[in-house]
Amino acid sequence: HSPSVQCRVDPLGRVEVISTHEQVLGGATGQVYEGCAFPADPAYRLHLQDVGQRVGEELAERGALGRFSVDFVSVPRGGTWTHYALEINLRKGGTTLPSLVLQFLTDGSYDATTGTYRSAFGSELCYYASDNVQSHRYRGLLPEDVFDIIVCDGLHFDQARQSGTVFHIIGAASEYGKLGMVSISGSPEAARALHDRTIESLDRAVTASG
Repeated sequence: HSPSVQCRVDPLGRVEVISTHEQVLGGATGQVYEGCAFPADPAYRLHLQDVGQRVGEELAERGALGRFSVDFVSVPRGGTWTHYALEINLRKGGTTLPSLVLQFLTDGSYDATTGTYRSAFGSELCYYASDNVQSHRYRGLLPEDVFDIIVCDGLHFDQARQSGTVFHIIGAASEYGKLGMVSISGSPEAARALHDRTIESLDRAVTASG
């Protein structure tokens, strides 16, 4: 697995774990970041939190401030997982935007005791995010076209349901046929299924339009 942990050091030097993720990698070498799923595998997400906290405390001692993330390769061995830290990213990264989208839309908070996120209503929420939804058939789609397609299929984010898909990088669709999206739902499986249904909705619409 290729998980990561995202943390923040505040101006007082306090370290806060923000999220854990399973990174979605692709490309020719299988090492290109394409998206992420929140939260990380329950088998080790709390351990990742602990590691992130320790790294954050060391960074805070050295004057670091703001968000950072740590990327890992995790290998199952004898019923447990061994985590190998690959790099520290001292910046906002690919997992920053989806975590902020979830926070701003649902006004909830991260629960460090379980490694999960709770909405303002107390329900657990997860997401599957992608930076690389791409097809040559999407070229020519305007932002309003993309919104109309998923609204007609009921896949847009709905405050009452606390689930749905939100787009970003949407301005690149018309010229490059590429966009990003965050699909939010009550479980990792449901979030991934919503992500896939959203792509199917877009593909169906552009196929029907010729």
